[in-house]
Amino acid sequence: MSFGGQKQSMQLKQTLDMDWKINEIASNGDAKMVQTIGRVQVESDGGLVGGFKYDSSDSAAPTSPVAKSMADVFSRIINKPFAVTMQPTGKIGAVEVPEELLSALAGSGGAMSEDTLKQLMTQSAVTLPTEGIRKGESWENVQNVDMPVGVMTINSKLTFNGIDAATGFAEIQMQPTITIKSKEGSPQQITLKSAKGGGKVLFDQKAGRVAQSDVDLTMELTIKQLGQQIDQIVEQKTVMKLQ
Repeated sequence: MSFGGQKQSMQLKQTLDMDWKINEIASNGDAKMVQTIGRVQVESDGGLVGGFKYDSSDSAAPTSPVAKSMADVFSRIINKPFAVTMQPTGKIGAVEVPEELLSALAGSGGAMSEDTLKQLMTQSAVTLPTEGIRKGESWENVQNVDMPVGVMTINSKLTFNGIDAATGFAEIQMQPTITIKSKEGSPQQITLKSAKGGGKVLFDQKAGRVAQSDVDLTMELTIKQLGQQIDQIVEQKTVMKLQ
């Protein structure tokens, strides 16, 4: 990241532990389940805010101002169950947030909202095709991510590569195309100069669920605000494992 002609680097690692409990399978194949975020871990090294660590399972209160802010936000959703409906394709169809949790989110000062929580749940979903496919065939999955400065759209081309020899799982190649649209009237204007990346999904056909997904993204961004320009290179690695 370059700010005011000065280059700074920052590494951010976030780990999210979620539990899914299936309560019912509807006649149309939709799974009605309860989802709970059990633990959140965030670790930062460098950048404008400096290094810090946050672990929601740590009994000791955080000392870093940033970690304290995170604790205030995440403590409102940790171990708070809410209802989720997942379609047979893996798409999240509905997220029902209980009133108790909505009241807790209202006290976060806008740092976490109902829409933010729903977005967090749907981002992790890998959508499969509605019909059977053969090796080499592809389909698309589109995700919209609301950010403070705009909306990021990730259009992923998913291709069935066959059976992974090491695990016996179905291997799916992921090739994302990313666009970002700044919010009208926002004091910050963001421009995506370039983006590249890819990933792999392993699907357990016997269990009927994703076993693991690995996605790497690199984005080159320019953010302009009040006459200042911030150039960023964001390298993001996302790993999801189901046990």
